[in-house]
Amino acid sequence: MKKTALVLALFIVCFLVYAHSWDEFNEMKYSKFTEKIYKTVRKTNSYDEYGKIIDRVNYDQRFESSKFAYVQDRTDFPVVTFDIFIGYKDGWITTDDIILVDSDTIPDSILTTRKYFFEKKWVPSWYNKIIHSNKMLDDYSERYKNNKTFEEYYFAQIHNIEFRNTVLVFLDTDGESYFSIKNIRKKNNVYYIYCELAKNAQAFFNDFDKESFNNLPDLRVRQDAIFIVEPNGNRLRLYNGENYKLIVELMQVNQEWIGLMLKYINSEYKNKPSNLKVIEEKLEHPWSNPVTGLYDTSVRSGEAAAFSNAVLKKTMSVKENLKLRSGEATTTSVLAVMSAGTRVKILTLGKQATIDGITSNWVQVEVQAGAKDRDGKPIAAGTRGWCFG
Repeated sequence: MKKTALVLALFIVCFLVYAHSWDEFNEMKYSKFTEKIYKTVRKTNSYDEYGKIIDRVNYDQRFESSKFAYVQDRTDFPVVTFDIFIGYKDGWITTDDIILVDSDTIPDSILTTRKYFFEKKWVPSWYNKIIHSNKMLDDYSERYKNNKTFEEYYFAQIHNIEFRNTVLVFLDTDGESYFSIKNIRKKNNVYYIYCELAKNAQAFFNDFDKESFNNLPDLRVRQDAIFIVEPNGNRLRLYNGENYKLIVELMQVNQEWIGLMLKYINSEYKNKPSNLKVIEEKLEHPWSNPVTGLYDTSVRSGEAAAFSNAVLKKTMSVKENLKLRSGEATTTSVLAVMSAGTRVKILTLGKQATIDGITSNWVQVEVQAGAKDRDGKPIAAGTRGWCFG
């Protein structure tokens, strides 16, 4: 399998290329997006398909368009899409410089435009598990697992989602799905994004359910979708707007972190870079109920009470290797790593937290007789500690 190298340097090259011309211009002629009304948010340029400036466009210039294109650099691998454009008269304007008319806008805390290209990437929080446990990308990506041994398969990128005010992009290890946004509506703490999928991607979008994106809207028979997003510190949750179920929880990283993760995966998990660190959760407020957009404290309390009544004082089995910690946080010391099948008694229900996209409670447990750690060494019966529920 070919190896990805010097990813960050390549992105820099792409931006230098963009300043003059681009290698490949891809107009999505067969996407059949509906026509929308846009307006410019600053003075900007319009370009031809070769990257030459053909016009200077004023601030607050309104125009209708259904044309959509993206620009790639193919001068070296991996292939990088580094800008997205909407058609304007006989040219093209970058989506960074336009918004939809009569629509709310996504805040800067979410946006992943060219301005934030290196500093902000939204990747699934399950990537943390590849760093701190025995998990591999194979456990989360069926595409990668099935194709990594083929010479022609090139592992170009890790999973991420890009947010603009006019475009939403889902990316996996070697492909992407482009959504043209129709409208954005803010509802208290969340944003409803109404959008349509490129027609030629309809048959493939739901393959993301094999890439650890859950509860996806079924777009194999239609183009439209509603997504609900909420930023919260260095995390972001994406919900299916039809049933309000969580699709994925994302964490904010930068391009340097992505380069380190690519290097670690490509080493077949043998050489972990010393500066590849777990992205610790830093929330600014409780998560909101996606239906109301309001902080969901009452629901969370009810869930905690139900959980407490169901499991308190019961003896349960550990389903997979699980860390037993000295306290209710991932920063506390690890007393042992309990092997799958270890029997523990639930003593106390602790605080609720969201870790790697999973919301649950910390619980204090007491290890039962016959317990062993992941290396087969015995753990003394009666050992007490905290684990994530």
